[in-house]
Amino acid sequence: MTTRLTRFLNTAAMALLTAGILAGCANTPTDLQPGAAAKLQTRLQSLSRDAADNNLPAAKAELDLFTSEFSTAAANGEISPTRRQDIQNAIDLIRADLAAMTTTPAPAPTPSPTAQTPTPVAPQPPAKGKAKGKDD
Repeated sequence: MTTRLTRFLNTAAMALLTAGILAGCANTPTDLQPGAAAKLQTRLQSLSRDAADNNLPAAKAELDLFTSEFSTAAANGEISPTRRQDIQNAIDLIRADLAAMTTTPAPAPTPSPTAQTPTPVAPQPPAKGKAKGKDD
């Protein structure tokens, strides 16, 4: 698994954890309404599945849908300002990771150095028929 994918999956897992926290906080009516928590959690699960399948276009589309539903819930007052900021921070982090994964090419594998032993040059016999020295 590549480092970028691992980083993204960790971020997506964090987002799912955030969704779990969101669902757990749904008991406080002013923090997050149960309907909004359920919709957002469903989107985050889809996003995580797409990321696990390394389907970046689908993950981006799910993130866009999540952001849209989040904005609607926030505009309707279903999310408190504090919770809204926490969710927005998670969205920004995931979006940055997705952007980095699509714009940065995967690093090429580095070839392992191999020790090359120099091949000894065999001595050449003297050429026949050549003129010999002055004293011959």
